[in-house]
Order: sequence, then structure tokens, then C-alpha cells
Amino acid sequence: MSGRPRVTFVGPVPPHSGGIAQHSARLVEALRECGAEVTVLSWASQYPRALYKGSGRGLDAPAFPGARFLLRWWDPLSWVRAGRIAGRGDRLVMPWVTPVHAVPQRVVAGVARVPVSLLIHNVLPHERMPLDAVLVRDAMTRAARVVVHATTVAEAVRRIAPRVAATVVPCPPLLPIVPAPLPPRPPLRLLCLGLVRRYKGFDLAVEAVRILLARGEDVRLTIAGEMWDDAEEWRRLVGSPGLDGRVTLLARYQSDEEMGALLASHHVVLAPYRSASQSAVLPNAFAAHRPVVATDVGGLREAVEDRGGGVVVPPEDPARLADAVLELSLDLDGASARAGETRWTWEAVARALLG
Repeated sequence: MSGRPRVTFVGPVPPHSGGIAQHSARLVEALRECGAEVTVLSWASQYPRALYKGSGRGLDAPAFPGARFLLRWWDPLSWVRAGRIAGRGDRLVMPWVTPVHAVPQRVVAGVARVPVSLLIHNVLPHERMPLDAVLVRDAMTRAARVVVHATTVAEAVRRIAPRVAATVVPCPPLLPIVPAPLPPRPPLRLLCLGLVRRYKGFDLAVEAVRILLARGEDVRLTIAGEMWDDAEEWRRLVGSPGLDGRVTLLARYQSDEEMGALLASHHVVLAPYRSASQSAVLPNAFAAHRPVVATDVGGLREAVEDRGGGVVVPPEDPARLADAVLELSLDLDGASARAGETRWTWEAVARALLG
């Protein structure tokens, strides 16, 4: 693409909450730093309420500068308006988040009639829906470029759309984190961070802490994030016998500043997912020089082994999770140093999308 490319980005940005909105904000900044003139069109109403249990918005997050929040999942006229705006540019960049957005995105692209670059977060949703494979195949085969953050996601793309070759670029940290020294020990402080959903396996982290306490280890666990699951059920779990008040539940949305402070005040980040494509928590942890214990699902192994600052364990195995925590604790300074060896950049992601 010669000259200064005019790019229209269509996707969630702050004050929408969650990792994908944070990711989008950093990506737009990177596209601009690469010389693109970027117009940002976002969602005024992103999902049917029945499908999304979180608030969808940060409590105090400012709106992304210059973004126009005009899209509504239920309003075809808003899709057409977005497409007309995008048609004034040279390229349309969209994150693939959920098949709920498949029809709106297809209309936007069809009206715009410019090349489309897709950034695939999850090829298929965690909660499957009718026709989701058909919808994602249609979106990917129509795209001029498809970019993903893990080899396992590229393989999932090929299974659904065999003729689509996805470019793999690792996900950089979403937050501008300044590394802090490891806090004093004991106790060993563990952290689960992000939207609290069953597939993330935070309950398995609680069971691992129960095992470590029974072995006489001095550990603490913080679970911090907006609740998707029943908050009362979680409060009962963290208050159950055998935990002795060693698990803290911060059941609310965490701002960028709060996430940075949480990473600074803990030693190890746990990602005990039952299933995943990838996790934005891992690059944030690495940026903070915090090692990770992650399960061998999706692209988590690839992310941990590329950095070397963590341990990978089988999913659904609290005992192995507990063993890995102890393994890291034997060389925490070394694991912290390895986690901080940054090699992933937003410029690489932006250039892959621009082509």
C-alpha cells in the first residue's frame, strides 16, 4: 500500500471493558504510529444482553479519543452508515470477536467495498451457537488478510477455511506496564486476573491453594475481575473450609491502573484455563516481569515457552498446578527475569494487518 493508508477500524474500544477493547486501543495507536490515518468506529450497543453477562463498560474508563460510537448490533442502518464511512478509506480493519457480529461486519464490508483485514481473537466462541462455523468461514474467506496471535489459532482457521493462510504475530502487552521489583516473601502471592468465567478455571486455582496450604506452604491467592458467573457461589467457594481466609475475591472490573498495581503486588500469575485460544493476561504478566503457570490449552503453551518465564501444566489438574507454583518459587528471581525478556511489538501486528 503506497502513500499514507487511510484505515477504518471497526470494533470495541474503551470505555468498553475487557481485553479485546484494550487490544483494539493499542492496535489503533500502532496503526497510526506506522503512518496510517485511522478512523475508529465502535459499538454503541455491542451484544444482546442475554449473551453478555458483564457490564461491557469500564466504570471510569474515558472514551477512546476520536472514536465514533455508532454501531448497534440490532440496527442495520447503523451498519450501512459505518460501511459508507469505511468506503472513504483504503482498508477496513476489524477484530473477529463473536459470530454475533458476523452479519453486521459483512454488511459494513459489503457497503465499504475496500480490502478487509481481520484480527482473529477466537475462531469459535467459548459458548457455541448455531451456524457459528459457517459465519466465521464466510468472514475469513472474504478477508484480504487474516492475522492471529498463536499458531494454534492459525491451525483452527485452516480447519474451518482450508484456503485461508493466517499470519501469526504474537500478542504484545495490552497495558503500558512499568515492571516493579518482586514483593517480599513469604507469603507467596498468586494472582488470577480477568473476567471471571468458568472456562478460565479460577476455581482450579482455589483448589491448588487448598492443596498448598495442606502441605504447609504460606500462599495467598487474589482473584480479580468482573463476574460472569454467580458472585455468591464464588464467595461461598473462597470462604469454604481449608482456605483460612487466604483467598481474596475482588469481584469487579479492574481499571488499567488497578491491574498494574495487582501485577506489581503479586509474585506469580495463574492461567488455569479449561479452554482457550490465547490470553491477553500472559503478555501483561510478562511485561510486569511476572512468571506464569498456564494450562496446556490453545496458544498458552506457545506463549509461555516462547518467553521461558513460566510453567505449563495439564488442564483440570489442581495438584499439578500446585506443584508448578512450588517449582517456580524455587527460582522466582530467574523466572521473573526470563518473563521480562520482551520480543513482541505492536508495530509487528499493525504491519501484518496493513500488508
